[in-house]
Parts: sequence; C-alpha cells; structure tokens
Amino acid sequence: MIGAIARRLVIVLALVVILVPYLWLVLTSFKDRVDAFAIPPKLFFAPTFDSYRSLFGDAGYGDYLRNSVIVAVTTTIISIVLGVPTAYALTRYRSRWNSVVLLGMLAVRLLPALVLAVPMFVLFNKFGWTTSFVPVVLAHVTFNLPFVVWMMRGFFKSIPPSIDEAAMIDGLTPFGAFFRTVLPLSLGGLAATTIFCLINSWNEFLFALVLTARDTATLPVAVPGLLSPIGTQWGQIAAVGTVMTIPVLVFAFLAQGYIVQGLTGGAVAGE
Repeated sequence: MIGAIARRLVIVLALVVILVPYLWLVLTSFKDRVDAFAIPPKLFFAPTFDSYRSLFGDAGYGDYLRNSVIVAVTTTIISIVLGVPTAYALTRYRSRWNSVVLLGMLAVRLLPALVLAVPMFVLFNKFGWTTSFVPVVLAHVTFNLPFVVWMMRGFFKSIPPSIDEAAMIDGLTPFGAFFRTVLPLSLGGLAATTIFCLINSWNEFLFALVLTARDTATLPVAVPGLLSPIGTQWGQIAAVGTVMTIPVLVFAFLAQGYIVQGLTGGAVAGE
C-alpha cells in the first residue's frame, strides 16, 4: 500500500516538473506586458491575443510557420521513403558491407552540425540554391536518414524472416511482401520513427539559420528577432513557443498508441 502511494506521488511530482514550465509558457503568451512581469506572478488575469495578432498578423510570422511546416514535412517524407526500405534491405539481405554502411550512417549522424553547416552553404551557394528550401531540406535529410535506418532496422529485426518467405511462397514479390506483410506489422515503429524525425526537423536551428534566406526562414530562426537592445518581447516569444509545440503535440496525441507500441516493440529485437 505504501509502495503504491509512493509511486503515485513520484508520478505526480514528475508531471508537475514536466508540465508546469509548459503551462507557464502558454499562460504568458496570453498576458499583456504588465501581467507578464507582475511580481508575484499572476495566475488569474484578463487574457489577451495581442501577442498572437502582432506576430502572425502584423509581423508576418505566419510565413515562418508555413516554412517550418514545408521543411519538416518534406524532410520527414523523404527520410521515411528512403530510410525504411534501406533498413529492410539491411536486415533481410546479408552482406559484408552491411556493417560498413551502418557505421558510415552512424558516423554522419554523430557529426557536429557546425562541422557541415558552412561547407554545405558554400556548396549550395555555388549551385544558386540558397534562396530555396532545397539546402535546408537536404541538410535535414542528411541527419534524419541515418536515424530512420537505425530505428527501423531494430523493428524489422523483430519480425521473423519466415513471414516474408511465407508471403513470397503465396505469390508475392519481395516488394509485395515488404509493403503488404512486413510494413503493416511495423506500423508502431514507423509511427515512432516518423514523430521523432518530424521533431528533429521542426526544432532544428543551426542548419535553418545558415542555409535559409529571408523568404525561406523557419520559426526557430525567426525567434531571435524578438530579442532587441530596447527590450525582450516575452509575450510574443511565449506565443511562438506555444505555436511551435502545438503541431507536434497533436501529431503525438493522434499517434500515441502506435508510438508506445513502436518504442516497446523495437527493444526486443535481437541480432
């Protein structure tokens, strides 16, 4: 009995530590400048949408939000389309080069972004692509693709190869066995990989700062513009932070069942 109560108290404490900063962020986004700096802090106040109106109406931050959506969704789609079949091939077709490919991808994933940001800018500038979404999307794919391959490899290894063989005996091609048999069994892993890939691209700052122009800048790049020598717009910063978290929270809520299944399923994969 005491142990159960202690576990519940720990869970409640963890929720408080996790949720209170985010709730404070959301509340600040609806406060005016006086209420935001009130001491002691106000929990009850007259809410206002001035920060949202000034940002996404007058300041044009709606364009930055659109750019973030374009970059994150495009990056995620490309990484999933390329990475999932690659992970499947590396688990089903044995070769002495498999380890080399996997270690090479891991090495790319572990490289500091700062090492590649400037060379990428020089390269894309020579091609004349710096005013488009191509540089930042390709940069994000460079780091997300190895992540997708390593994640999905674990999930595919948890599915017995005999399932593929049985599907091919029934007349399916290797591609048909993959799309109609193996892939539906790994939807949990696919959902978990997709949400993490989306978050990685959505929140990324350095590549977006170096490889985007004014018309292609994303929301993380636009936030520092709210810091100025004459003052910091904390209400507007809180509004941007709230808007940036909403799409990820909605997607994670809708796919939470698959995400939990995927995170627990890939953990039991063996060599």
